[in-house]
Amino acid sequence: MGLLSRSRRKDAKEAVSPRKIDLESGDLADALTGDEAGTTEEALDFEKPEQNVGEGGEGDVAKGTTLSKRKTGFRMPKLFGKAEDGPEEMKEPMERMRWWELTFSIRGFENVTVDTLKLFWTVSLGSDNPKKHRNRVRLQTKFTSIFTLEKGKVFTADNPIVLYERKTFALCYKELEKHVVKVDMWRVSCWTFNEYYGVKKQKLSQIANRDPNMELRILRKLSRKQLADKKKAKSVADVALYRCTVNLEEIFDFDLFCENWTLELGRASPEFKQMKEERKRLTFTVPRDRRTLPGHRGYLGRGAASQTVEWNQQDGRFFWPNCGKFVFRGTRTHLQNSYFIVSVLTGKPPTFLANNATIAKMEKHAPAPHRVLGRCLLNLTSVLDMSVFQGKVKRFTPDYERYIVGDINGNVKCILRSKGMKEPELDFRTNRPEQLKTATTVSHLNPYERYLVVRVKKCEALPVADFDTGSSDPYLRCTWDNMVMLSPVVKQSLRPVFNQSFYFPVRVVFPELRMGSKAEKKYQDSILKYELTSKGHIQIQVWDDDVTSADCLGGCQVTLGDILNVRATQKRTLLGPLAAEKKDDEDENEFEAKQEKHNQWYEEPRSVRVYDGSKLGQSALANKDAALIHFEAYFYPDWAETLRFEDEVQEVDAESVWAKKEEEWNSRNMQKAEDYALPFPDSIGAKKPKEENMMQTADSLRRFPCIGLHPLTRIETPLMAFVSPIIIPEEWSFPAKLLEWVHCLSFEITQRQARIGLIPSDGWKDPEYVLARRKGAPQDHSVLLCSLLLGCKEDAYVVKGTVYSKDPLATMEKSDQLIEHTWVMTRENGWVTFWEPCSRQIFHLPNRYDPRKVKKKKLEQLAVKEEKEEEEQDDDADIERQQWEGEAEDCRVHLEDMESLPTVGRMPKPKTRSDKAKKKDEEPGRERLKRELIEQREGLPIAPKRKMLQEEQLVTWLPYDSIEVVFNDKNVWANRQNHHPACITYDLDDDDSSSEPAWERFLHAKDEETLHFQAICPNVSVQPELKPSIIDELQDDLRTEMMQNLQLYRGKKGMDTMFDHNEELMQQLRIFLDIHELWRQIDPDGPTAQRVLEEYKALPKDMPRDQMTEQQKFHRFVGDILKLRIWNRHGSPFFHSRKDYEKEQKHNWRTLEKLHGEFQKKEDSFPIKRGKKFKGFPVHFCTSDQESIRQYLMQIKEYKQIIDSDEEDVFYTIECRIIGRLGGILSVWLYVGIQEPQREADFLEE
Repeated sequence: MGLLSRSRRKDAKEAVSPRKIDLESGDLADALTGDEAGTTEEALDFEKPEQNVGEGGEGDVAKGTTLSKRKTGFRMPKLFGKAEDGPEEMKEPMERMRWWELTFSIRGFENVTVDTLKLFWTVSLGSDNPKKHRNRVRLQTKFTSIFTLEKGKVFTADNPIVLYERKTFALCYKELEKHVVKVDMWRVSCWTFNEYYGVKKQKLSQIANRDPNMELRILRKLSRKQLADKKKAKSVADVALYRCTVNLEEIFDFDLFCENWTLELGRASPEFKQMKEERKRLTFTVPRDRRTLPGHRGYLGRGAASQTVEWNQQDGRFFWPNCGKFVFRGTRTHLQNSYFIVSVLTGKPPTFLANNATIAKMEKHAPAPHRVLGRCLLNLTSVLDMSVFQGKVKRFTPDYERYIVGDINGNVKCILRSKGMKEPELDFRTNRPEQLKTATTVSHLNPYERYLVVRVKKCEALPVADFDTGSSDPYLRCTWDNMVMLSPVVKQSLRPVFNQSFYFPVRVVFPELRMGSKAEKKYQDSILKYELTSKGHIQIQVWDDDVTSADCLGGCQVTLGDILNVRATQKRTLLGPLAAEKKDDEDENEFEAKQEKHNQWYEEPRSVRVYDGSKLGQSALANKDAALIHFEAYFYPDWAETLRFEDEVQEVDAESVWAKKEEEWNSRNMQKAEDYALPFPDSIGAKKPKEENMMQTADSLRRFPCIGLHPLTRIETPLMAFVSPIIIPEEWSFPAKLLEWVHCLSFEITQRQARIGLIPSDGWKDPEYVLARRKGAPQDHSVLLCSLLLGCKEDAYVVKGTVYSKDPLATMEKSDQLIEHTWVMTRENGWVTFWEPCSRQIFHLPNRYDPRKVKKKKLEQLAVKEEKEEEEQDDDADIERQQWEGEAEDCRVHLEDMESLPTVGRMPKPKTRSDKAKKKDEEPGRERLKRELIEQREGLPIAPKRKMLQEEQLVTWLPYDSIEVVFNDKNVWANRQNHHPACITYDLDDDDSSSEPAWERFLHAKDEETLHFQAICPNVSVQPELKPSIIDELQDDLRTEMMQNLQLYRGKKGMDTMFDHNEELMQQLRIFLDIHELWRQIDPDGPTAQRVLEEYKALPKDMPRDQMTEQQKFHRFVGDILKLRIWNRHGSPFFHSRKDYEKEQKHNWRTLEKLHGEFQKKEDSFPIKRGKKFKGFPVHFCTSDQESIRQYLMQIKEYKQIIDSDEEDVFYTIECRIIGRLGGILSVWLYVGIQEPQREADFLEE
């Protein structure tokens, strides 16, 4: 067999040798067959592409192998496709060959024995049971150096020890269960043979679906005699804990479809008019694999695909519906680490040329009359989760005003195909294996890019997140340039040692500024600085690990100026400090033997500027010690030494600027409150706007907040910086579904806020922080919802007001207290809509603002800007009007100052009437005076608008009692009208130069030019839904926990607990819970809901069910069980302006009726035990925390009645249903039912 296999390998090489193989396109992987692929893998060096290498065993590897050709024999070619494609397409989906990429590295290990061990490790990949299943993958066994480890000691590698680096092989999904990664532990002996000391096997199917950062328990290797002894075989001791990172990913062909791209030119650009008149077209440059990124080695890159779309239509809109198809080959990680470039071309082509489709198809690039207006670089980080992309189009110019051209957005739909498959597998129904997303390893990096390296060594004195264990499960979350990377979790530690490096590629959109170019140094003070500044700050956060929610243990923020302004340089590789410069602060034991030096590109030492950090920001959790984090950050390779950022405004100075602005704001609010108190002394608007002591509550205050504390730096930050537009998929942008998604975020409020009813200055959080924590206070829900609506192009604002609510911490009954509350407001076509995330309600207020003023304001701003540009060109127009000599400045006179005003001459006597006429008209005069006073009060700006109380504008009901400020990502507005939100207008675009503006701006036009702020998180990424396997595990755990809780509760009373969970009953309850889940996404103000409610009201209440039609039964179910009611008497404006929303709501109603039909089929013959009656109730939770759910359930009367039943012959049923949402948010349903014996009274009722 050896001779035959050797000759077959030789023939295969001869067959391949005359053929020219393209290493960039990945043809080598398809050309290699059988054992030839395994041999070639070892021959290629580090620079080989991952798709060019194949591992095989005994000739059975992938499509096109010699073995598969022998088996197929005679086939008719070109009848059902290519002959070599036939076998794989005809196989079952789980048996089709897939290509995989494996990377294995060691992070550390721990000795759990009582002896000092001198050991080394071996790692191999093969069949779990070679006697039963043939080994279809052959990789050489890898060996480590020798380590000496004392009893109980832990070894943590400074840099991961890489054993397998991007090794590829072919294996079907079915064979993953039969193949394992085997880790062997060998004990070194100086006098005898080495001892086979420990072993651990991990199935490839488990590796491909779990976190790549694993902790393996190495078990003691038993001899054959010990294995024969059952007692010894069962009690196998652990000898070590082995921490490693195993990246096992499938190689795909990703089909990328670019559709519906829109360009919005920036009105702030001085060339806006000229750019708007010219026609535009787009050029897309997309890589084909991980090695052909656009932007290096020439603009197009080696092998990058480029397509140019046609010119836009002459209708004033820059819109392109179809922009082409691209194919990317690689793993999910390769795709997410890649990017593409969109170039905007502008010009005035002849009409016959631009509108000729035939000529446009023949062109490879752009026609002659064109120029590059700007380019936009977009990362493919979230392409697998969301198809929406948005970015800034930038021009290559040192002029900052002309640098930003505009915004571009569109869709990139991604479809997966296993490598070699010509079409998507429509018959594949299950989920493909996918590992959790973590930090990028060195093997995934590109040697032609510059990287920002953030290396975190350890943390100290972290706060306690789990009070049961008195510890935390910390992990790192590092973000920069809209890229998020995570570290492995360190279990139960307050002083975790991470030794984790994060590698962020520094990508510049302009090819002229590529790494090492002359233009990079030429434009480092202009274009390069603009580009780096737009990427934002580096944020390092430490979080406590939890599947459903998380707690922030602290964080810090590093600016690029902190790194580039460092004076001294140090030697660093991409992996960290050089071996000669390492200084071990730990024990002086020799853990690691000297290893051979490698000449890899990432091990080349370079002189870089290194920023060392140690301060960790304060956490919301209590901590008696100051938390510390030890990390360093640098660029590899570094920029030119002359590239330095000017010293930015110090934190203290920036804080004082906003503090001074806040004082001016509060002084104006104080004066307005005094003016309000004169005519309405007992109203909410007359309360003081600023607290005088720490003991004051919301009952005595009416605050107008404008400043909050930064979550990481704890410096004063304007509220506008907390809001940032978030792009989400279109299917999640429907109002009812979007509000239901935000409502599923867990609610949590601090005890201080609950006690005094005031939102603290540190109570505001940015949306990325809220999404990472997956819980927050009402103001966090409002900021998140507003950010999502802004990303959907809505005119959205966060509203801060007050409501009357019961004290949640009160121990005794008392009247409602006034508390501060937040919600969201949107404006559309004269309607103002209030979105309440706490109760999942929407309130529509008609005719509350004039949309014509919005357009007028924009036109006025544009006209003012044009006039300003003309004035700058003409120096004579800049002469200011001189003030007359002796002229007094204009000042405002308040009502209480009227009496103290000086008078000229003698005061005229008021006209008086005779005593007789006075007595005669005494009563009518009082009425007249009263009427005049009332009319005078109604004419005040702070009085309720009379027209808002008319029938056509009167709202049904609002839960809010006052409104103080509204804000978005641009500004903050203070309400200078009546305090009640239903009695005022919302014309925020009125000119604020008037003496009595209805809404006063926090930042005026002059302030916007001098006071600059940046969003805390300008680019927020939303994580995908949790995997179905994780959700199923949570469901099972929650159901088991509730059953055990019920058993313990009844066991204390001396009663048994029996359960009935037959499949038919559980299926009925699942349908019932699906109905309730869908009901949460239905808008009750739609036309369908109104029609159903009218038909429900027309049904006779005493009508028997057997006489009802299916439609009438559905209407009765919706009215009696789901409790349908209309929220707004005037309906919803969403159904008039959004046709897609009306279509989506109709589809939800049809689905709801279909689910009711399925549930109705078995309602008469409900699957319960004989002689029993069934009752129960569903309850929805915004959290999956078992302790919180248990506490909530004990507060429900229905649940207490069920579990307190004195009957012995009862059966309980508990069903759990968890539905995943974007961002890892969960919608949790729990149904609790009981089957009780029927009695005569029950039959009489029937």
